[in-house]
Amino acid sequence: MKKILFLLLLVLVGFVAKAQQQIVWGYLRDSVSNEPIELASVTNTNKKKTVVTNNKGLFKIEISKNDILSVSAVGYHYDTVLYSGLIAASDTLELFLVPISRNLNNVTVQNSGVSQYSLDSLERIADFKESMVSPPVKAVELSNSGAGFGISLNRLSSREKSKRKATELFNNSEKEAYINYRFSAAIVTKYSGLKNEALQNFVQRHRPTYEWLRKHPKEEDIKYYINDKLKEDKKRN
Repeated sequence: MKKILFLLLLVLVGFVAKAQQQIVWGYLRDSVSNEPIELASVTNTNKKKTVVTNNKGLFKIEISKNDILSVSAVGYHYDTVLYSGLIAASDTLELFLVPISRNLNNVTVQNSGVSQYSLDSLERIADFKESMVSPPVKAVELSNSGAGFGISLNRLSSREKSKRKATELFNNSEKEAYINYRFSAAIVTKYSGLKNEALQNFVQRHRPTYEWLRKHPKEEDIKYYINDKLKEDKKRN
């Protein structure tokens, strides 16, 4: 009898946990042009799970109430969204990122993705430092800010604790941004010929880690990596 009750308890706990989790769909767009952002990374920071958007900016991700999403894309400020309140009540997530603008008279933009990453990163760091000095006061549930640190530091219990959390989210977002630059749609298409849904699926399956990319800094490394993964997919199919 005790064993039966124990099994029933396990089933009940598993059912409750599953009920709290759900798969949600969302769209990510440019806050200025309203155009979809392709192959951006959307990370559930609580579950350590990253998905990428398709050519229409569409994504789906597993999420629970009060999970934090971190969103990053090439050429954009990153943002964070707390899955709570009005956002959690919506059937579909609608997220926006603000494009990074530069004074081209003072900056030489090179074709190298890593160089562009460095320039964008400097802009994001400046934006982040400003948010640490004057944190946003808006309630994050209403919408994502589209720029910088979307979760208001004033809404967290401890100022120092919130700063540590903000820094952790920012550092993780910069890692995602680096992956996006090195494993971009242009690079993957160049060496695989994949486009649209096939491209998104390939990037989702074979998205390299930040650590691997730092150890393999050349584009040629990416070329061989993509070729190896294409061979793996061919064998699997």
